Amino acid sequence: MVESRSAAAAAELKRRIVQGNIAPGARLSERAISRGLNVSRTPLREALLQLESERLVERTSSGAWQAGRLTERDVRDIFAVRRQLEVLAVRLAIERASDLEVASLEEFLVASERAHDSLDYLSMTLANGGFHSAVYRITHSSWLTTAMEPIRSQTVRIRFLIASHISAPEYPESHRQIYDALVRRNVRTAEAIVTDHVEDDLKVAVRHLSLLSGPPGVFYYDEADLAAPSLVHAPASATAASADATTEKPSSR
Repeated sequence: MVESRSAAAAAELKRRIVQGNIAPGARLSERAISRGLNVSRTPLREALLQLESERLVERTSSGAWQAGRLTERDVRDIFAVRRQLEVLAVRLAIERASDLEVASLEEFLVASERAHDSLDYLSMTLANGGFHSAVYRITHSSWLTTAMEPIRSQTVRIRFLIASHISAPEYPESHRQIYDALVRRNVRTAEAIVTDHVEDDLKVAVRHLSLLSGPPGVFYYDEADLAAPSLVHAPASATAASADATTEKPSSR
């Protein structure tokens, strides 16, 4: 029972951190969060330790918990690892996925295009993340999806943090290009597009480092914040993608 409560608390805190509801650097009061999530301190501490292993929360020098801040080195490392795993993902998808599985990726492209046309950039972020998550799934490699999970969570978090602060992110045309290369089973083209795509995302993230490191000083994410509704309301096809990560714009790529 404690384990299930801990898992539920970890999942909810992860969702809020990844979707940008908890800002980088926000102090996390165990007492306030325990009350806000209606969970006792023991499973909450287990949840925080789990999120610490995923680099989503961290301890301050005083031992307090806070949502993880990202430095430029963190961001560059995240994207360096992501680049290698994304290239492997498209290679395995071309090798192992059925035509039907590849075709199913288009629903995320359509959802992203519709969200962009309606100026719903947060939903576009969910759909774009869903596209990447779906590519990982159709590799049929549990090793890849396990290795990718912490990188994916950080990538989605970066996208949400940036998406919430820019007025009109571009539609990621490279997703359509990746899809077309997968349909044609063109490994070299898919790898080249993915590599450029991740590099473009890195450039966007580096330009917005102040959003990823969080505001200076000490501030708290408290019980009142926990009671607030989620900032994101996404269409069904995109929501599945977010839950799948809890998952992944700004490049909105």
